[in-house]
Amino acid sequence: MKRNERGKTRGGRLWYCASGLIASLLTSACGGPSKDLPNVMIVVMDTARQDHLGLYGYEKPTSPNLELLASESTDYANAYTPGGWTIPAHASLFTGLYSVAHQTTQEDWRMPDNLTTLAEVFKATRYKTIAIIENPMLNTQNNFQQGFEQYKEAWRLEGQEGLKALSVFKKSLSAPRGRKPLFLFVNLVGPHSPYDSSGQFRDRFVSDLSINIEDNMWREYFLGDKDFSEGEIRHLVELYDSELLMADHVVGEMVKELKDGGLWENTVFIVTSDHGENIGDHGLMDHVFSLHESIIRVPLLIHYPKLFPPGVRHEYPVELTDIFPTLLEIAGIDFGRYPSQGISLLGPERPAGSLVISEYYYPRQALEGMKRRGLIETEDREKALAKYKRRIRAVIDGDMKLIWGGDGRHELYDLGRDPDEKVNLVGDPAYADTVERLIRLLEGMVEKYRAAGPKQGSAKAGQVDDVTREKLKSLGYTQ
Repeated sequence: MKRNERGKTRGGRLWYCASGLIASLLTSACGGPSKDLPNVMIVVMDTARQDHLGLYGYEKPTSPNLELLASESTDYANAYTPGGWTIPAHASLFTGLYSVAHQTTQEDWRMPDNLTTLAEVFKATRYKTIAIIENPMLNTQNNFQQGFEQYKEAWRLEGQEGLKALSVFKKSLSAPRGRKPLFLFVNLVGPHSPYDSSGQFRDRFVSDLSINIEDNMWREYFLGDKDFSEGEIRHLVELYDSELLMADHVVGEMVKELKDGGLWENTVFIVTSDHGENIGDHGLMDHVFSLHESIIRVPLLIHYPKLFPPGVRHEYPVELTDIFPTLLEIAGIDFGRYPSQGISLLGPERPAGSLVISEYYYPRQALEGMKRRGLIETEDREKALAKYKRRIRAVIDGDMKLIWGGDGRHELYDLGRDPDEKVNLVGDPAYADTVERLIRLLEGMVEKYRAAGPKQGSAKAGQVDDVTREKLKSLGYTQ
């Protein structure tokens, strides 16, 4: 199905009436939650780009457990992240707001206190709220613990990425919580660079064991200090694919644990990603300076057969911001009380003309990391980075995608004909009107979402402890 058809058909699929179930989930007159409230669990496979998953047609079998899960779930083939890296993407997932509204970006990466998070809403609805976090960027200094009764920083534990979170996950399920339903969020950082945590799956896809690199060396790459050969790029891709297989294995183990514990049938189970990864794509590395499809298109599966029919794939565009109102509606919570900018996925269709928007702000975090490492010392090295010192935004309308650059350098792609974004149409006179139209649409959306967001000032990141600092360094975030 072509992209411009993705909101047009349902294929005669069976759709469940949500209103009856949701009514049964509403809180009782005395204010207590119904005993039928489902558990809610969200798993983010950090840095998992959609087109490297077998579930979405990739030639390597990187996602056997996701494929099995998809047969029992509703799958969204055109899901997008509103932010091209960890901090803004998670802030959008937690709040239902775009970056321009929540203002948690490369420029200011501490989530403001006055935002209302999913965890806060579910805690107020008498859920037990737990987070299991492997990416240290989501630390308490950056305020992502808002609303969680337990915020378990798995990066502090010894052991392999993914398996640490799995161990904490199992203990969290077995811990007593009375009659409270569970809201549980898990971040799996395995697919993130360096690509060194696939464990038993490390050699599944690697074709040349003589190549001894695991780090994408993105800073050196952008400064021109590192030029990867075709063989090295292929090797990094193979390592990355092995990381995806490891994360897929962990998701499969989590599902098994829920089934063995008798929790599966009454659990809303969501698997997605915060962003993808460039490994030489578009002349780029890592997940900086880019809003290409390799970065912003992510997996999204929802398992809850009472409301989401199994084995169904939707082609219309959805975004991580949509998860906030969807989960609140499932739990019978009036999501109109909160300033979410998403659209509940319980509706029968997307509104006509639905657009996708994603943002990447001035890369302060990335550039400061280079300076702290002493990599930017001369005027020539500063010039090498000049073209990346800008804000970028992407808007998708049907097949047409505009990447707007704050410096006036824009890109236009026809995703129907050019899904890999190889031909920039901005300079083609035949598309001049399209460019102008999409710029106007984007400007209007940005103003709309900025005005509707909560009012707040700048919120700088706090100081982190030595353990967190070392883990951030190992993942390439800081010196």
